[in-house]
Amino acid sequence: MDINGYFKRQGINMEKLYTVNEVCEYLKIKRSITLRWIRAGRMRAFKLGGGRLWRIRERDLRDFTKGGPDGQTKK
Repeated sequence: MDINGYFKRQGINMEKLYTVNEVCEYLKIKRSITLRWIRAGRMRAFKLGGGRLWRIRERDLRDFTKGGPDGQTKK
């Protein structure tokens, strides 16, 4: 069964979610830096799995890389 096709037919938009490791690989940074940014509120993320697993929405990663809502590239 194509789950994404099912949701599209139902009019539900399933947005891509990234793991911390995927974000680290994309940004070419260490995991500890990504987690620090998440905990400091510089990168939007939410927890899954009883609060153990961080996930980053595609739009939040895009905003972060463009310096958007919580992605201000302050030094």
